[in-house]
Amino acid sequence: MSTIAFTTLGCRVNQYDTDSMRGLFLSGGFTEAAFDDIADVYVINTCSVTQMGEKKSRQLIRRAKKRNQAAIVVVTGCYAQLAPSILAAMEGVDAVIGTNEKKHIVEIVSKLLKEESKTTVTVVHDIMSEDIFEEIPLYPSAVEHTRADLKIQEGCSNFCTYCIIPYTRGRLKSRQPDAVIVEAHRLLQAGFKEIVLTGIHLGAYGKDLPDTPKLSLILRRLLEETEVPRIRLGSVESLEVDEDLIQIMNSSDRICPHLHLPLQSGSNTILKAMNRHYTTEDYISLVDVLRTVIPGLTVSTDIILGFPGETETLFDETMHTLKRLRFSHIHAFPYSPRRGTPAASMKGQIESQEKKKRVEIINTLSALQKDVLLHSMIGETVRVLIETQEGTRGEGFSENYERVCADGLTEDQRGSIVTVRLEHTDNHILFGTVKEDS
Repeated sequence: MSTIAFTTLGCRVNQYDTDSMRGLFLSGGFTEAAFDDIADVYVINTCSVTQMGEKKSRQLIRRAKKRNQAAIVVVTGCYAQLAPSILAAMEGVDAVIGTNEKKHIVEIVSKLLKEESKTTVTVVHDIMSEDIFEEIPLYPSAVEHTRADLKIQEGCSNFCTYCIIPYTRGRLKSRQPDAVIVEAHRLLQAGFKEIVLTGIHLGAYGKDLPDTPKLSLILRRLLEETEVPRIRLGSVESLEVDEDLIQIMNSSDRICPHLHLPLQSGSNTILKAMNRHYTTEDYISLVDVLRTVIPGLTVSTDIILGFPGETETLFDETMHTLKRLRFSHIHAFPYSPRRGTPAASMKGQIESQEKKKRVEIINTLSALQKDVLLHSMIGETVRVLIETQEGTRGEGFSENYERVCADGLTEDQRGSIVTVRLEHTDNHILFGTVKEDS
């Protein structure tokens, strides 16, 4: 019986894909090992959003081969789709598999294990020609978390000037609504109390399907046709938060009151250069409405610093916008040029040290805003999904996606939802006591 180890770089979609592949291998008779242990097969699910993601991917490939020279090393994910020839030429790589070919991975690996003389196998096709969602059943036993991601969409057709994703994931491809509901039932039956709807361009769900079902329709069907206790949304573009979505989020306490709305820049000049089709005024207006309508809502965001042409004045505009919006968390990234994207050849490229400095400034602001939010929550009662537990203390996330440390657990309650009264905060964690009736 062959052993297999996985490691994943990048986003929730990549993590879901790894869980899907893990299920295929386990159902095919493989036994899982930790990535740092000796295994017969190593699968590296790569990221190509930034140069750093690609660098880490290469490091993991070398680490796997160093661990076991005789192992089969399989590279998949966005970097594999973007640069298959580069990866295939790396010493120790046995297979390079594109982002829409994962359903064949067990067959490919099984053949490699039987061959004495190995040549690198490359299975990467033109992702832009694919228009059907790759349906790979998720085996709940292969999910390593107390929250289960449920992938409902793949690809993106927006083509922001900085972004490589359309070239690694292809255009928008939505999963059939019935398939989403079936998988949600399977996850619920496996004991998961929270599912996270995820996708590359989640808010565009359904635009490529007959009758164009929307994200709000999927939420409504999940509420009506399943008993999943908590439903959380992954990253959603602000332009796709419409009245229907706001209404359904406000109508049910089973939908978590948290939204991750990528802003990317707080300067209208930079937003236009990025090919983002909204203004800071549009974004601020939406967030104000959301906070008015949905009680307890928190909003987090992504920001790219040092985009070409971002002068000190334009950076100050971003600072002003971020202070106005009071996010629960800001994911700040230095701009990373991606070959083949329009932004990579734009004038006004910013030095690495300056980008790093701006990221540090935004991280400091984010920490201050987080402190204000957490202190405002002291005295409140929240529902926490317990993810880890030692004795009577456990940790998990509240409905609005804040980490909570809870005392007073009476049994093994990992994976359970408990009611916690918040008492204090430290190091960006909320602390409280489990209420007796939870």
